[in-house]
Amino acid sequence: MSGRALVLAVLVLLVVTPPVYAQSIEDQQWHLGALDVYAAQGITRGDGVVVAVVDSGVDETAPDLAGRLLPGAGFGTAAGTDGVKDTYGHGTGMAALIAGRGRGGALGVAPGAKILPVAAAVDGKDFPTDGVVQSIRWAADHGAKVINLSLGTESLSTPDLVSAVAYAFDRDVVVVAATGNDGVEHIGSPANILGVVAVAGTVQGGAPWPSSNTGRLTVLAAPAQDIVTAAPLSVSDSGYVQVSGTSAATALVSGVAALVRAKYPEMSAANVVNRLIASATDIAAPGRDDATGFGVVNPVEALTKDVPLVDRNPLLPGHATQPPPVPVNPGNPAIAVGSPPTERPVDTFTRLAYVTAGVLAVGVVVLVLRARARKRRGPVLEPVTSWEPPPPDDDFWRPRYD
Repeated sequence: MSGRALVLAVLVLLVVTPPVYAQSIEDQQWHLGALDVYAAQGITRGDGVVVAVVDSGVDETAPDLAGRLLPGAGFGTAAGTDGVKDTYGHGTGMAALIAGRGRGGALGVAPGAKILPVAAAVDGKDFPTDGVVQSIRWAADHGAKVINLSLGTESLSTPDLVSAVAYAFDRDVVVVAATGNDGVEHIGSPANILGVVAVAGTVQGGAPWPSSNTGRLTVLAAPAQDIVTAAPLSVSDSGYVQVSGTSAATALVSGVAALVRAKYPEMSAANVVNRLIASATDIAAPGRDDATGFGVVNPVEALTKDVPLVDRNPLLPGHATQPPPVPVNPGNPAIAVGSPPTERPVDTFTRLAYVTAGVLAVGVVVLVLRARARKRRGPVLEPVTSWEPPPPDDDFWRPRYD
């Protein structure tokens, strides 16, 4: 596998529970009530907002996503595909949490949103960094207003990945990523890139999820334990799974971001991020903390609270909410496959993103140039954690669809 590999950092712990046939799938999605999603959907359902799911692909045959998918694309080991196949199941699960249509099945936070499926790996396990980099850039160029990254590594960010995220910022995209599921005080990439909404997990009752990675870069939290969502029939005979992980939490926050973008269509991505953090429910020590960031995402407050406008992303340098930057790993830059998308000249906002990761530091630039001159390739990273497709079971009944 060429280049470094990004791997799924989340959505991992399959929990088998006794069948509850008296409940619909939607009834079993406890996070809907915990986040007061129904009240938020009474204000907006996210109609028309495009959310890119950079993942293992999204199954176009999933009933819960009927009418929700746009034409997609594949990169990395999934190069040449259209993004609408998912043999692994992870991307489908995330897409359903964002835009599932409900009707007895999985209901997404923003059921009116459109999903832009971007497959960054054909097997859904090891994501080469060049594939993720190209996926982010492609999504930003094809109408995404929110990019969901339920994946990551323990390593530092590469310059190419920081550049791709900055590219998305420059195109007014909200980028949301998972902190990881190892239960350690460490947040890897891409969640550790300043400006990205890094999402940790919570459990029923609102306490932090013990397996969630934490750290000073945590921005928000959302439900992560025992989350019910859709899956391809090739993964689960019932079409549904119950999972735990910050992948799910990330998808829920992406869904809320879609609601905000639908309610305020002229609002910049920077102000969407500001609104999400200003309206979060603080459940730990007052202010920002390592476990939950600014707090649990609050859809209704995000849509209704009076929040002053800002002129740039509050998570970038120069704001009190922004912690010190995390350095880039310059010794192992990703090596892109093929030609990257054509870029506009780097502007001030993009340069800020570079500064946040240390890319503009003279010593870093020198090391990167030397590394590329020697044509060194970085090693393939081992998975932080892996999603294991569930065995066939009868835990969930198949709902009827119109």
